[in-house]
Amino acid sequence: MLILHVSDTHLGAIPSGLLFRARDIYEAFKETIDIALKERVNVYIHTGDFFNNPNPPPEAYVVAYRGLKKLKEKDIKVIVIAGQHDLPKRYALSPLSILKDVGVLDHVAIDNIASTEVDIGNTKTTFICIPYNLRNKIPSLSIPKESRSILMAHLLLKELGIPTSEADISLDLIPQGFKYIALGDYHVRTVLSHRDGSPAVYPGATEVHRVNEYDKKYVALVDLSRSEATFNFIELQSVRPWVILKCDDAPKCVNELLEKVKTIISGGKKKPLAYIAVEKIKSEFIAKYLDDLVSKNLIEHYMLTHKEHGEEDYEVAVEGFVEKLEYVDVEKILKELLGDENLALHILSLVENPSKQAGEELMRYLKSNLENLRNLELTMRTKLSQITIKSDTSSAELSASKNQGKQLKGLLP
Repeated sequence: MLILHVSDTHLGAIPSGLLFRARDIYEAFKETIDIALKERVNVYIHTGDFFNNPNPPPEAYVVAYRGLKKLKEKDIKVIVIAGQHDLPKRYALSPLSILKDVGVLDHVAIDNIASTEVDIGNTKTTFICIPYNLRNKIPSLSIPKESRSILMAHLLLKELGIPTSEADISLDLIPQGFKYIALGDYHVRTVLSHRDGSPAVYPGATEVHRVNEYDKKYVALVDLSRSEATFNFIELQSVRPWVILKCDDAPKCVNELLEKVKTIISGGKKKPLAYIAVEKIKSEFIAKYLDDLVSKNLIEHYMLTHKEHGEEDYEVAVEGFVEKLEYVDVEKILKELLGDENLALHILSLVENPSKQAGEELMRYLKSNLENLRNLELTMRTKLSQITIKSDTSSAELSASKNQGKQLKGLLP
């Protein structure tokens, strides 16, 4: 049995708000379909964050349907689990449910643990499917003895070393006996080993979503024809190249950029994104060169970040506000801040998927819980007054510091 393990396609995402990057996302997904067909796999598995949010744009549905339909026409089984991006907060269907209803998914796990058996060549393989919201149930799983078992889960393992409360499951908590542990959520290709020797594999996202995860992107081809699972990674060729440079001399930087760009284009790749960290020179100096490269069709787009003279050295990494929230549990923060779980969910639903329905649901909840709302108002007023006091104190300290600085400056020669 051959399996193609894919994860974190995030259909519908628009990295950095650039429309051509939305096309990159779709093209990477389409390439995973082409690989599955070329390798003649028996099963295509997806370990979560199929879509970028639970209310994806129409094009995301169309791309997903057309791609998965090609697999169905070749009798390739498709098994998918929900990641956090596939899950609606309240009163809505996951977009994965729609794909199941139109017949392009064989099995999907959204709000329950699913177990499905696939029989290929008189050999049974059981897929234990754990969606994101039930990852804490993994330690209590029972593994079927009569067939080979594959675990599919969307989670962040503690062994990844990510400093976040979301990484709350250790590899040691996964029961022994799985032939292959297929994981999603972590965007960088990573291979770990379970204590019983079975591989725990993150193929990573199929496209780059932020600069600090830039690298080649892959899917994993898993072979279960022997007693032990073997696998190899297949690099995705459609991924948008990036050129990342630190720049303190504009002409030298542009020459280096040109050399890298020519190498990329001569290799048949897409026009790259240029990410430049500027040091010691003004950003507008290098921007003129970069604008020229865009107009000459040598690079697709560029991004600049500036480091002021005298600052400590740093790694090249800039993220937007939304990108920084990737591993932040916003729902948990809102619940703790408001002290009202239902209100937190209503607000989060409205922010993530603005709609008349979400707004009306929030208003109905507020009207039916006026007493709770008065208590919340009192709590928030108290917290805001505390913040104001701290802010006033900090402002006074800053003002005093500035005055001291002026006095010291006057003493200097």
